[in-house]
Amino acid sequence: MLRANQDAVEWFKAQVVEEKLLSETQVNIQKRKEKWKPPPKDWSMCTVGFDWNKSKNLAGGGWVIRNERGVVLCHSRRAFSNIQSRDQAKLMVILWALESMESHIMSHIIIAGELCEMFGAVERPQAWPSFLHFAGEIGISMARIVGCKLQVVSREANRGASFIAESFTKQGMVRSYVQTGYPPWLFEFFVNESRYL
Repeated sequence: MLRANQDAVEWFKAQVVEEKLLSETQVNIQKRKEKWKPPPKDWSMCTVGFDWNKSKNLAGGGWVIRNERGVVLCHSRRAFSNIQSRDQAKLMVILWALESMESHIMSHIIIAGELCEMFGAVERPQAWPSFLHFAGEIGISMARIVGCKLQVVSREANRGASFIAESFTKQGMVRSYVQTGYPPWLFEFFVNESRYL
């Protein structure tokens, strides 16, 4: 009986320690959250988001162009069908965003997203040999835009474009479009995000 009592006391002490460690970890995670950072002066940033529905072979893409003050200049959403893999979804969305920047005659634009492999393959092809084909297609599209750079950002720093992409796959908003400013349903998000720059 003494042994059972002792085990119970130790178990309760362990729970207190575990709760303390968990709360400290959550505080550290919240402190490390990255926010969207504006591009350098005289540059714009196009954040690119994607979402892939494996069961339906559908992908949603979204991009948002902002200036150095965080003002949303325009945004877009597009649906993609018959997408067989996550990598194909990423490539299609990147190429669409680059084509959009070219057709809008954008220059000095940073294309940013959670696209480490794709962007890494363009910047350092020898480090990403399995993505060489993707890198070639991206490089050709980039060459058509004056002053085009790639930048990998965290999911937290890319939430706006991701929300727009997910609106197709998760909320069934199927209309593809381009519009000035930000989506009305994300008004509060973009205003709050630019307020703290």
